[in-house]
Amino acid sequence: MSMNRSHPSMPQGPKTVGSIADPSLLDHPFSADECEIIEFRLDGLLRNLGQVRDTLIKLKSSQLQTLITARCTSEGGLAELTTDQRNQLIGGLSPLATFVDIELANLAEMATAAEQARTNGALVVASFHDFKKTPDTDFLRDKVKHALDLGADMVKIAVHHNSVEDMYRCATLMQEGHSIAISLMGMGSLAPVSRVLYSQLGSLLNYGYLGDKETAPGQWPASLLSQAIRASKPF
Repeated sequence: MSMNRSHPSMPQGPKTVGSIADPSLLDHPFSADECEIIEFRLDGLLRNLGQVRDTLIKLKSSQLQTLITARCTSEGGLAELTTDQRNQLIGGLSPLATFVDIELANLAEMATAAEQARTNGALVVASFHDFKKTPDTDFLRDKVKHALDLGADMVKIAVHHNSVEDMYRCATLMQEGHSIAISLMGMGSLAPVSRVLYSQLGSLLNYGYLGDKETAPGQWPASLLSQAIRASKPF
């Protein structure tokens, strides 16, 4: 087990994440019935950082946890941001967040933000996305190991499923047992069923969307995903 499995903020079971990239959703009436964690996509909220900060402060005293990320365009980001800009965005808001998500490919060069986050008590999630395919199992195992080697608290893998075989391979990966907490999700037409399945297999962060627009292909509305996860039992 990784050293931070016992961290007080580490989920002990599958949680639903409601993702926000649209500034109009910063006034959303957040509810634990809809999701347990709110993700703020800073790359889509650059003109509203003051409101993001205010919302994070409000949520700090609620039962909801928060996650911040500032994605680069290759990982589905909504704005061109330099590494320095992203370090500043993540570092500046990490004292208010439960989780900080940094792309695995950029985690080494964003070590400043990751270290700030840890100092501020946040957990570091290293993420990998492939919007076209599901890479082979050895490739995904290497991503898990890389995240562990770089000191992440959790690894998030989001891949596009083009077949049931893709989903089967990922389900098998989830059952192998790893020394780091894992969140795994499919994208595309198989995404909804894959997300419930992986939550049953131990995926901790399971992403849906708030409002009326998904932030990744194949997302459930957060409230429906939350209901499905709560109604499903672990294998």
